[in-house]
Amino acid sequence: MVDAHSKAKAAQIQRVGEVVRNFYSELPFNFHGSLESSVEAIRRPPVQGTYPDLHTLLRSNGDPGFHVLEVGCGAGWLANGIALHYGVHLEAIDLTPAALKRARALAPLLGTEKFVRFLECNVFDFETDRRYDLIMSMGVLHHTGDVFGAMAKLAPLLKPGGRMYLGLYHEPGRKVFLEEMWRLARENGEDAAFQRYCQLDSVHAADDTLARSWFRDQVLHPHETQHTLQQVDGWLELLGLKLESTSINRFAPIKNKKKLFRLELEYEARSRKALFEENRYFPGFFTALARKPL
Repeated sequence: MVDAHSKAKAAQIQRVGEVVRNFYSELPFNFHGSLESSVEAIRRPPVQGTYPDLHTLLRSNGDPGFHVLEVGCGAGWLANGIALHYGVHLEAIDLTPAALKRARALAPLLGTEKFVRFLECNVFDFETDRRYDLIMSMGVLHHTGDVFGAMAKLAPLLKPGGRMYLGLYHEPGRKVFLEEMWRLARENGEDAAFQRYCQLDSVHAADDTLARSWFRDQVLHPHETQHTLQQVDGWLELLGLKLESTSINRFAPIKNKKKLFRLELEYEARSRKALFEENRYFPGFFTALARKPL
């Protein structure tokens, strides 16, 4: 019975992987209309303002032996950006050839080709003898067939004292946005939903290709799950990892987990206010940084 269940689970994960790869083969996420536009975006520091805890971690590591693994690198925005701005060595994996082609094309234009190695691979199939100081996966594991299974696959690849940095869709903060976008698409057509998305996400709207890559990823994705920090923290504990910081409390020191988890209850109201009162993009996304004991 266990073997049959395991086989069924593995088959489900494989099916999800194939669906996701086919989806991104049409248009990868965060895909600019030109190489020049991508280069310009990456030359602007991609981490400091958005992920300050990750910035602090990367900035404080001048060790040439510091190695990073990015899972689900897509078109290479983050991997190339980290190599460029922090000078660290990375391996970056993704299952979509079209995305990797763009990531590899950007590296020589940025001078990062000696720092980043891009590999075509599903996270569940990834094998290596290397152990990493940092494993990061931003907005990716919720598109797999098993978030905890992916975390369990990656945790043993951390060095003692290494960190895991995750970005995931939030439950319930995500559903307000999704339900409104789906309603518009159902009642007025996909183009109406896209136009509304561009009104909310003005940062990406100027580049039509980029805007459509974000819209497809955020609204039309064929597979996603949503999670809470409390759920993820439980998984981290099972894997022997300790939560160090999170965007849920705006990266403040964690003193009281119960109080921290209560903040999650505000996410639906925050999402509703952003969408219907402030007319701005609020995807319902959170990050978590965790450490493996020495």
